[in-house]
Formats: sequence, structure tokens, C-alpha cells
Amino acid sequence: MGDYTLDSYFNRVYDETISAVSRFVISKCGNILDSEDILQNIYARFYQRISKKGYADIDSPEAFLINIAKFECKSYFGVIKKHSRAQSFGDFTEEQMVAVEAEMSATQKNLEDVLCNEMMARQIFEDIANTDEMTGRIFYLHFVCDMKLDEIADALGVNLSTVKNKLYRTIERQKKKFNL
Repeated sequence: MGDYTLDSYFNRVYDETISAVSRFVISKCGNILDSEDILQNIYARFYQRISKKGYADIDSPEAFLINIAKFECKSYFGVIKKHSRAQSFGDFTEEQMVAVEAEMSATQKNLEDVLCNEMMARQIFEDIANTDEMTGRIFYLHFVCDMKLDEIADALGVNLSTVKNKLYRTIERQKKKFNL
């Protein structure tokens, strides 16, 4: 990456990534004005992150920013869906916007916590998948595909008790292994 000051690094990354990040956000967002707000949030979070922890560990700034964008878009869609049939924040009344802003500031998760949880989940899933293929399939079907345990048993052609045992024993083993 070279030897950059924080601001020069940020400006360089911004110039190199704004086009790709904008395309991603606009493709996910219903309104250009809302996408501008989301883009501001993305780059503000990025600047906060590199101010606190540096940027030496960021191999691909674009991929890092797209992950932040996914998080911001998910927050945006959650608020829109929760509050009305509106297509964008521009459709909200002033009272609705006050409620939305209060909710977003109160429930905003720390991106670092979300990324750490995601990394931990990947480690756990990889550990499960490498231990036993059947157990990996059960976890995938249950937690990713949101299938019920009896549906999993039918799909895999095993007893429901086998699915339950593999699931619950593995959960307990993972709790101990990862100190959860």
C-alpha cells in the first residue's frame, strides 16, 4: 500500500472505489437520494475504522467497503420495511423521519462487532463441516436454509433423533471449543 497518511490513504481509496461501491448501493437501493446518504455512511464508517485501527490489515479496500455497504443497505431496507409502504426516505413525513432517525441511532450495531461475529460464524461452520459431512449438511440446512429438523431428516433420509443428536451435541462442542 505504500506509506500514506490517513487522509491520503482514504482519498486514494475513495477515488479508486467510489464507482464500484456506488454501483452496488444504487443497485440495492430504491432511490438515488437515499443511496447518497448510504454512501456517506459507508465512507464515514470506513474513515472511523481506519482512524481507530489503521489500514494495514485491509487487503482489498473495495471488498471491505462492499461489506460495509451490505450492512448499510440491510439497515436501510429494515427501516424502510418496518415503517411504511414508502419507497424511500423522501416519502416519509417529518414525524416518520424523526422516528426513523431515533430508531437507527438507537439500534445501529457496531460494524466491527458484526464483522467479528461473521468471522466467528465462518470459523465455527468450517470446523463443523470439516469434522463430519452429515453434521455440516444438517447445520447448513437448518441455519442457512431455515429448514425444520423434521424436514432435514426427510431430506437426508435419516431419523429425526439423528438430526437432533448431531445438531445439539455439535452446538455444545462448539460452545466449549470457542468459549461461547
